[in-house]
Amino acid sequence: ILACAEGLDIDKAFQLWDDLKKRGLEPTEVTYGSLMLACERVGSVKGTSQIFHAMQEQPETVDGSATTERIQPNEIIYGAAISCCRKAGQPERTIALFRKMINDGLAPNVATFNTVLMALTENSGALDLDKAVLVYNLLRSTNHVPETTQPSRQTYNILIPAMALNGRPDEAEFFLGEMTSDGLIPDVDLFTLTVASYERKREPLKALRLMESMRRDGYDFYEIKVLDTAFKRAVRLANVVGTTLSTSNKYRNDNGGGLQGHSTVDDINQNAPTNGISFEKGDFATEG
Repeated sequence: ILACAEGLDIDKAFQLWDDLKKRGLEPTEVTYGSLMLACERVGSVKGTSQIFHAMQEQPETVDGSATTERIQPNEIIYGAAISCCRKAGQPERTIALFRKMINDGLAPNVATFNTVLMALTENSGALDLDKAVLVYNLLRSTNHVPETTQPSRQTYNILIPAMALNGRPDEAEFFLGEMTSDGLIPDVDLFTLTVASYERKREPLKALRLMESMRRDGYDFYEIKVLDTAFKRAVRLANVVGTTLSTSNKYRNDNGGGLQGHSTVDDINQNAPTNGISFEKGDFATEG
C-alpha cells in the first residue's frame, strides 16, 4: 500500500486494502497510515472519509479475558488527512480535522500547523486571515502543544506575505518581529512586501520606521532597488502628509510647523506609537 502511495496509484492501494480484509488480516496503525498517505498524495478527500469510517467500524476483539480496543487515528493519520484536504482546496474540512485532532488529545507538529495555515491563506476565494492568526496563537500556546513545537521559517513565510498582500501590514510587521525574536533572519522579500503594503495604505511613516529597523538589523536598503525606490516614495509622501497636517493646530508643534516630534527618521522610530496589535494566547478550539 505504501508503494502504491508513493506511485500515486490510489486505486491499487484500495484494492490491496480490500484484499487484506478478504484474507481476514487485521490492519495496523501503519496500514491505515499508508492508506491515508495514498489519499494525501492525490488529494482524495473521499478516500480519507472512507478510512476514518473504516476505523470507526472496527470491531473490538476479545482474546481470552482481554479486550483489544479498536485502533484510533494518530498524529500521522490526522496529519496526512489534513494535508489531503488542503491539497483538495477545502479549508473548512482542513480546519475541522485540525480541531478534531486536538479534541482527541493529539498534539500537531509544526508541519501540520503550517499545512493548516496554508489552507487558510493560499486561496484568494477562501481567505480567513483572522482564523490563521488564531492558529498561530495556538502554536505559541502550551495548552495543546508541547513547548518543543515552535514556529518555523515556513510558518512566517506563509503568514507575512498573506498579511502584507491583503492590506494588513501591521500584522505582517508583527510577524516579522516574532520571526526575529525566534532567531530567524527574515528574507529581504518579506520586508519588501510589508513596506509596499504600508505604501498602498498610504502610511509612509510606518514604512519609513520599518526600513529604519532594517538598517539597524544590518540591511542596506539603498542597495536594494525596490526598497530604495520605496524609501524615496515614502519620504515624498511623508512630506506631503506633513505639509497637509501642518495647517491643523492639532498637529502643530510649538514652533508652528511640521508633524510634532517627527523631525527625522530616528525621531519617527522613537516616538511613533506601537502597532497596537495584541494577540491573546487563547484556546483555538473554544474561540472557533
